[in-house]
Amino acid sequence: MYLNLSHSNFKGLVPRHLGNLTSLRYLDLRDNYTYSLDLDYNFYNYNHLLRIDSLGWLSGLSVLEHLDLSGVNLFEAIDWFPAINMLPDSLVSLKLKNCHLTNNFPHHLSNINLTSLMLLDLGINSLNSAFPSWIFNSSGLVHLDLGSNNFSGQIPESIGNMIALSELHLHSNNFQGLIPECLGDLTALLKLDLSFNSFEGFIPRSFRNLTSLSTLKLGRNNLNDSIPLEMGNLTELTYLDMKFNELRGSLPETFCRLSKLEMLLLHNNQLSGSIPKCVGELSNLVILNLYSNSWDGFVSEYHFVNLTKLTGFAISSKSDLELKVSCNWAPPFQLEYIYLKDLKVGPGFPKWLLTQRHVKFIRMTNTSISDSIPADWFVSILLSQASAIDLSHNDLYGELSLIAAAPNGLEAFSLSNNRFSGEFPAFVCNLTSLQFLFLANNRFSGEVPPCLGNLLELRDLDVMNNNLSGTIPLSLGSLANLTYLNLYNNNFGGKLPLSFKSLIKLVVLDVGKNNLTDILPPWTGEQLPSLRYFILRSNNFYGEIPPQLCQHSSLQVLNLAENQIMGNIPHCFGNFSAMISSDNSEPYEGFSGGGCGEMIVSDAKGHELIYTSTLEFMFSIDLSNNNINGEIPEELMYLQGLLNLNLAGNHLTGRIPLMIGKLGKLEYLDLSGNELYGPIPQSLSDLYFLSHLNLSFNNLSGKIPTGHQLQSLDDPSIYAGNTHLCGQPILQPCFPDTESDDIPES
Repeated sequence: MYLNLSHSNFKGLVPRHLGNLTSLRYLDLRDNYTYSLDLDYNFYNYNHLLRIDSLGWLSGLSVLEHLDLSGVNLFEAIDWFPAINMLPDSLVSLKLKNCHLTNNFPHHLSNINLTSLMLLDLGINSLNSAFPSWIFNSSGLVHLDLGSNNFSGQIPESIGNMIALSELHLHSNNFQGLIPECLGDLTALLKLDLSFNSFEGFIPRSFRNLTSLSTLKLGRNNLNDSIPLEMGNLTELTYLDMKFNELRGSLPETFCRLSKLEMLLLHNNQLSGSIPKCVGELSNLVILNLYSNSWDGFVSEYHFVNLTKLTGFAISSKSDLELKVSCNWAPPFQLEYIYLKDLKVGPGFPKWLLTQRHVKFIRMTNTSISDSIPADWFVSILLSQASAIDLSHNDLYGELSLIAAAPNGLEAFSLSNNRFSGEFPAFVCNLTSLQFLFLANNRFSGEVPPCLGNLLELRDLDVMNNNLSGTIPLSLGSLANLTYLNLYNNNFGGKLPLSFKSLIKLVVLDVGKNNLTDILPPWTGEQLPSLRYFILRSNNFYGEIPPQLCQHSSLQVLNLAENQIMGNIPHCFGNFSAMISSDNSEPYEGFSGGGCGEMIVSDAKGHELIYTSTLEFMFSIDLSNNNINGEIPEELMYLQGLLNLNLAGNHLTGRIPLMIGKLGKLEYLDLSGNELYGPIPQSLSDLYFLSHLNLSFNNLSGKIPTGHQLQSLDDPSIYAGNTHLCGQPILQPCFPDTESDDIPES
């Protein structure tokens, strides 16, 4: 009997009387679920429509050969493992993929004897144990999938006895140690996937025996040896993935024997040396990814001579690498995916690139191109069909304001760090699918067009370091998906738009170094619940710090420096819970294009620091150069995750808080140019990470503390302008009455 109810949208509890179908040989209930894509995390959410609360009824299916419950919710079926033991010896295929299996796997049991089993799929669950040893009782297994679980430990040597295996999927677990040499005994293997684990050491040389292998995935491990020459024996390989390891040494020329190879992924390793020219003979290559290694020398036309099927090419190097082709070179391929970074391609805009008519993704950053962009190709090819364009960190120039573009599927557009000039390129207003727009560090001028408010999908907008002027468009407040907004260092005037209080997803807001004149916005935590980086520095904001600011408990960076702010520092700053413990910070997620995630923060000496990839680790309060008065609140000492505290250039009075030593992660501290008095607390010496300190031009007195980190901060200018301080490093001797000026810290 054959019963197939897959993909039928059945829902509810599977009836137990299925166990009465004693002559059933084939039962398929798979894939009765709906799913949706989570756009924030690019992940599918599955809604399992069918569920089973007990599998005891399986004992009645005495002649069952095929059982597929993939996608059925078995979370309530706590008897699922004993039920497997009731399955008949006739069972050939068992699939329990994506079934919400979560209980610990009894790997030590050996009484399961599914001797006829040829296919076992337990993938995409949460099974948690060492490698389940009972599987070795099914020595005739041809297909084994334990991928996407929580299995851990080492792979047992007994795996080498499963000589019938043609597919072995152990990816996305927590397996550790060396990859067993005995895997080389599985000479029938066609597919082997060990990716996304914690394997270390070398690639077994026994793999030379796997001459039937077509797919080998070793990516996302900790392999740290050279690639063995014997890999050249795997002449049936079509898919080879060794990305995101620590592989070193050169790429062996024996790779050129892999004539059937279609996919070669070697990116994010430590490979070095020159790339063998014979790679160009791998005529079946479709994807070649050599990104983020340490290649040197040249990549020439010979590296591509027979790559007629190539559609994706990615390369970058931490060493000196140059793409050296003749100016009239006509590539044999048509690329859809182009990723060139940190290698010399220019100075002229490459003519070979203009022959590529099917580009869907291009990232050419830091490639030494100093030229204008050919407008016809840019409009007719890139803007009409690409989903992502990143030409940042070059020396491209010209005006883009006259370019026209129709609505298309472009999602990411970055021209940051070039020399583009003229008015803001208004054609981007037509790119209604745009999610990421980065135009930072150019020479654009004029006003930002209000039509940017049409880009309702926009998540990141960065135009920092240009010459833009006028008022900030109110329409930006309608961009409900906006998470990152950087307008730093332009000439914007007027007020901060009230419409910004509607940007409920906003994480980063940087309008520093403009000509804005306004009161500090009294936005509440309910209006901007996601705000973590709030930068208004170097404008003309005035008034007192509103208490509503303290409701933003997720704030990691607050920079109000160089404005006209007055009043006291609110005691409620102690409510910034994200600064209390920096260990729980969540990284800002965004398109990793040029300019994304850049933010300017001042250190204790007034230097501008650019934070990019380390953005999530920055915890800073900068209120310097305002008219703030009163005392330093004790509550600031609760913020033990702070790395930077700058209160310089105000009118603060009172003593430095005795508990300042509680700010144990502090690296920058500037309290200069205030009216602080009394001794410097001894607890300051407990700041072991402190690298910049400025207490100058106050009214501090007594002996300068010594010990620990303060021993290395021996620049007398740190304490200049405090005429009643004594001791090292200012060479002013201390007398007994000055030494007693210190205050007990208990």
